[in-house]
Amino acid sequence: MRKIIWFVAFLPLLYILYKLSWGFEYPRYVARFIYEHGGDFLGKFPNDPLKFFADLLGITAIQFLIATLTLTPLRSYLHINLLKYRRLLGLWTFAYAFMHSLFFFIVDNEGKVSLMIEDAYKRPFVFFGLSAFLILFMMALTSHKKLFSKFVKWHKLVYLAAVFISLHYMMSQKVIGFDVMMYVGILVGLLVLRLLKR
Repeated sequence: MRKIIWFVAFLPLLYILYKLSWGFEYPRYVARFIYEHGGDFLGKFPNDPLKFFADLLGITAIQFLIATLTLTPLRSYLHINLLKYRRLLGLWTFAYAFMHSLFFFIVDNEGKVSLMIEDAYKRPFVFFGLSAFLILFMMALTSHKKLFSKFVKWHKLVYLAAVFISLHYMMSQKVIGFDVMMYVGILVGLLVLRLLKR
């Protein structure tokens, strides 16, 4: 099972590598163009690869978060115990959230913390996204067995992170389509199941 999780986790990264190599026009100039033009690159390159990368990393983080949150109701309602994989899934959730956040930090905020804070103040969806990332960051740091027992109550904040991520995802979209409603609906459903089981 762990090998399957690792395999699935690397698929989006392999897909990005594929798109860089064959999926976009003039792939050899992508990295150089990003370096030279930064944020101006967004929306001006054929097929808008920066938005593609950002969306893929963010959606993958949401998918791993859903997988992580699904383990508890699976045990509670269907008596399927897969909790031993929760830490691995949670770490992959953080990994993709980190890549997603780092992407915007470098491209949109020019790698400057001051611009990131200003951006979070001006745009609510950035604030919610950053808040969710900080929660996931705290959970990743304390996920080791020796620390987890001391911070187990803090790990319940993952449900607050799920709320923030839902708001971040919806508010970042110009048009709320079926895919947005699907992911947000699943997260809300998992939150409801958690509340009902308390």
